[in-house]
Amino acid sequence: MSTVCLKAGIIETPDAFLLTFAGVAGGILPDIDLKHSHPSKIVFTALGLLVSMLWVFVTNAALSVLEMWLFGVCLFLVIRYPVWATFHRFTVHRGSLHSVAAACMFAMVAIILSSHIFGLEDELAWLVGIFIFAGCIFHLALDEIYSVDFVGHRIKRSFGSALKLIDLERLIPSAAIIVIAVMAWLYTPPSHSLLQKMTDTSFHQQLKQNFLPGGIPEYLQGLATAISDQQE
Repeated sequence: MSTVCLKAGIIETPDAFLLTFAGVAGGILPDIDLKHSHPSKIVFTALGLLVSMLWVFVTNAALSVLEMWLFGVCLFLVIRYPVWATFHRFTVHRGSLHSVAAACMFAMVAIILSSHIFGLEDELAWLVGIFIFAGCIFHLALDEIYSVDFVGHRIKRSFGSALKLIDLERLIPSAAIIVIAVMAWLYTPPSHSLLQKMTDTSFHQQLKQNFLPGGIPEYLQGLATAISDQQE
């Protein structure tokens, strides 16, 4: 998806790395409620680092270097351990966060953070959200496919628990996720410029032109010439 956006001319090369990271992060997020899992530890470690770094940048004018370090480390430790433990106490794996509604919530929150906190342009902020949503959906879909045992011709008990719109067994958390997603959407930046770019004929023409090589690529011609010379 990053390479498609890059070759279609709607992002620059550094942005392609950012969007790739966003897609990978989206692929991890549905498993943050898996207790003691590596994805969960990675997400809360990254969240702790992000909050502590924001604290340092916001308070740099009022505090000394030692105070910024001290409070930053304390914030990281609180988020990484007590907040992480409390989160897992009230969540269930493949519950409300393992749904399409949660993917929408993650995407909307990512768009707001990208735009209002990190100051990304509206188009790029929306692309970050789209990539996070896509990563989540790929994760849910692969989990659901894994629930089908094609070799043994059977359906595993986990079938139907991965790819779902909402968690009907836990309506209150599901309702909270929907409310957060809608509230976040209300504060997202305008998306019309990105939609205009992606629906413009030049976007499709450039993508079509760059999707397949035109004629025989030079490296293949060089390879064919080298093989021919060696045979002679």
